[in-house]
Amino acid sequence: MRPAAASSLDALPATGTAFAPGLLRAHRLFESSDLDDARERISRVMQPHRLQALERPRGGRSHMDFVRVGGIGLGTIRFGETTRVDVSHVEDYHLLMFCLQGHAEVRADDRPLQADGRRGMVCAPGSRFVADLSPDCEQFVLRLDRRMLESHTGRPLRFEAALDLQRPALQAWRAQLHLLLSSDALMQAVQASPIVAAEMERLLVHLLLAGQPWTDDVPLRIAARPAGAGASQAACVRRAVAHMEAHAADALRLADIAAAAGVSVRTLLDAFHRVRDESPMQTLRDLRLERARQRLRASEDGITVAAVALDCGFAHLSRFAQAYRARFGESPSDTLRAAG
Repeated sequence: MRPAAASSLDALPATGTAFAPGLLRAHRLFESSDLDDARERISRVMQPHRLQALERPRGGRSHMDFVRVGGIGLGTIRFGETTRVDVSHVEDYHLLMFCLQGHAEVRADDRPLQADGRRGMVCAPGSRFVADLSPDCEQFVLRLDRRMLESHTGRPLRFEAALDLQRPALQAWRAQLHLLLSSDALMQAVQASPIVAAEMERLLVHLLLAGQPWTDDVPLRIAARPAGAGASQAACVRRAVAHMEAHAADALRLADIAAAAGVSVRTLLDAFHRVRDESPMQTLRDLRLERARQRLRASEDGITVAAVALDCGFAHLSRFAQAYRARFGESPSDTLRAAG
């Protein structure tokens, strides 16, 4: 691997706003000296993936900081040793990544890219993401939920994979990120008010859309659709949904669902887009939310929101509560109190 890059975006020249996500440090999810433990904890926030130490382990210490703003997840990840991250298929979100420290050799959308303090990448749903991280690398990651993004654009899209953080058109987006993650008052307002969070989500999305090139994803999918595929796609979706219903509480991956349906991941994604106008993981999340609502309304003796969330396949309680409120217009605890 090549020598370490600049230590952080703070070293950038005056072409853009310095970036220092200081407030994320107050949202630390974990610290660990075990790579397998780190993989498991990160999987609960992002998705299942593989981690591999590329050199003899140094006993480095991993950490992750993470906070959600509406349908956007913002975080930092560090492993403390030379590590390969392999995500077979990014599930139901767009993954944006660059480095606060160190560097990475990345492959996104089958394209080799470099990530450091001045450049990064955006990986589309359904694409493979592989990154070889330097031992001093700390990633900054954004998770942009697909459905949230499409609610702003009105249609599916695909960002240009290469992210040039010095692009003039991206400076307003960078400045807003910096403000959010360095202003305690602003972060408190976002955390306290769903309305403020929604407006911040909207602002960050539209600044990114204005600064990062993107293309409409629909024409590509329509052109690739084989003749007479409607019946086979509907059957594929039925098989996938049946598997989800039988294993909703399990830690299902996109690849698991595709295997159960007997198709490739790309075929599965296209079938769900055609038949249901949503992704398989969105269908799975909605199914789990419906089950959770039924359990909460039943108000079994001694039942808790946390227990229901775990039983229905949600490993992260705050994300469950946010998704539940977005779907049903009330919190899980509100539903439980009303049933009691």
